[in-house]
Amino acid sequence: MPPAGEILSRNLAALEPRYAELAARLRSQTPAVLQWEAARTDSETLTATLVPAADTDAPPVSLASRYDPVAEAHTLLESVDFEQAACVTLLGLGLGHAAQEVLPKLAGEGLLLIYEPDLALLRAVLERRDLSALWTEASVVLLCGDAETVDLAAVVSATERFTASLTQGTKLVTPPASRRRAADDIAAFGQTLSDVIAGFRTNVATAFVNAARTCRNAFDNLGVYAAGATTDDLFNAAQGHVAVCVGAGPSLVKNVDLLRDPAIRRKVVLIAVQTALRPLLDRGIRPDYVTALDYSPICARFYEGLPELPDVTLVAEPKANAAILDAFPGPVRTLASTFCDLALGNPAHGGMAVKRRSIPSGSTVAHLSYYLARHLGCDPVVLIGQDLGFSDGLYYAPGTAVHKVWECELGAFNTLEMMEWQRIMRMRAYLRRAKDIHGRPIFTDEQMATYLQQFERDFAKDDQAGRTTLDATEGGMPKAHTTAITLAEALAQHATQDVPPLPVATRELNPDRLSGVNTQIAARRDEIDALREMSRESLDIIKRMQDAITQRDRGRLDRLFEKLDAKRSRVEGDLKVAFDLVNWLNTVGAFRRARADRVLARTNHDHPMDKVGGQLKRDAVNIDGIVQACDEATSLMTAAHARLHERYADVLGLAELPV
Repeated sequence: MPPAGEILSRNLAALEPRYAELAARLRSQTPAVLQWEAARTDSETLTATLVPAADTDAPPVSLASRYDPVAEAHTLLESVDFEQAACVTLLGLGLGHAAQEVLPKLAGEGLLLIYEPDLALLRAVLERRDLSALWTEASVVLLCGDAETVDLAAVVSATERFTASLTQGTKLVTPPASRRRAADDIAAFGQTLSDVIAGFRTNVATAFVNAARTCRNAFDNLGVYAAGATTDDLFNAAQGHVAVCVGAGPSLVKNVDLLRDPAIRRKVVLIAVQTALRPLLDRGIRPDYVTALDYSPICARFYEGLPELPDVTLVAEPKANAAILDAFPGPVRTLASTFCDLALGNPAHGGMAVKRRSIPSGSTVAHLSYYLARHLGCDPVVLIGQDLGFSDGLYYAPGTAVHKVWECELGAFNTLEMMEWQRIMRMRAYLRRAKDIHGRPIFTDEQMATYLQQFERDFAKDDQAGRTTLDATEGGMPKAHTTAITLAEALAQHATQDVPPLPVATRELNPDRLSGVNTQIAARRDEIDALREMSRESLDIIKRMQDAITQRDRGRLDRLFEKLDAKRSRVEGDLKVAFDLVNWLNTVGAFRRARADRVLARTNHDHPMDKVGGQLKRDAVNIDGIVQACDEATSLMTAAHARLHERYADVLGLAELPV
């Protein structure tokens, strides 16, 4: 066996590219005291016992079977259905035998998540067991530290790129030794992971439900996206100045009036969610920016009866309903959008997409407000009205635009307070009890817990980058990686100099680019028509290939493969943009394909051609989903083309746009 130093070096060298901070901590970590011995069934297989510190009464803990640790790991994993579990989570690395057993069983189509709370133990294990092959696998994620170190933000950051695996089935496996030596940390991590997965599931479900609406709204907004103002010139426009992000939570009324002071107002960049715009205007407070990303046209009512706001800019994601952008009584800027750029086409091939500086896509307008503040270069960012819970039994701050929308339903037997409670109770199956920042009981729900989870991930990243986030909500849920402070204190400490003039946008659209949008929509629609026809022809070929497999006719199968490859090459070449566009609509199909791939990777077939048959069956289902997505895309683009004609013919000075 190689010396301990050599084994440790291999492990650390494998860890360093992906876990540089952890590798550095392990180098300086004093290892736990382990008594190593060979397993009784195999002198090459090591097992070990953790020796407690001399000043404790804790008994020694065997980290693995002394007889056959590999067989023990195999038994431990017998309860895992690897066809159903896309993610296996080991709550304790132990000596690594179970981890080494899991990896081949995943067959490259899943995630192995390892949580080890004891850094000293990990150091000692890595001195004697070469687990370097684990750390170089992209499908292995290692988290190490106690429950305070590996908090919700850390788990989200480490696992969010594996959302599909986590939400398709996660199995938690706890080695017996972990229960004995780190029960509290293991239990805390299990709960944190459960919360993270619940949040991921909410996001996946939202993506499934809203895929068509996202694409429809983006198509409808192509005109203003391509020919209107962007957010590029806002980058670092207020660098080093304080921003106040205004949410519409119940606690907003506690401190928002402080922003009425003109001297204060000049010293902050004020960004409001669209629901909070009316309460601000009612108090004589005009924000610099209002954020919007909602799918529903009902949100356009938030702007009913408002005066012209030439000094207030709407910053909208292109997935927001077009009615919102139309209704806003001031300048409009849109964020960069991969989908819109696909629809506008690559300039190298006659398209007109322009590379923009991106801002992260927000789950809510509150997230978007925060991202906009960071895009502007603001630091610190102060949050108000971000309760993320039902403070005082309320959902919204009094006077928000939602209350205006509800006015027509109010009466003697249906008060505003009753409607607030009804809004909360719609999610009663998902309500959670929690403690607010004052330690008092508060209700939140699964959706808002997901929003908090995403916020804390962002706050943690900014904290690591040296940026400051101040929670001046003065109510609602506590937020990790922020400093709780009153708004008065935050303003006194940080609002010390006037914000420089910010770039001004208008509602004017560029006629030449608007005309180009019309041309590009027509071109994409033709490409999608061609993709649909190509997909149908491919389905016919697959049907004939399945017949060849049944007859075990290898020659015919090979000839049909050549025809199918020719279709695939066309899709991956000339029709790639159309393919990428329709896959935005085919989210369910992509999810099902990932599951089918996992099952296929683990299925043993009696005949080699049977595996090909399984792959073709999977492909047929996937291609049928693409055909349906093509139909839906054509419908959406036809409607968008008509909308472009309806809205912008006068801008272009044309009596009619070609449709």
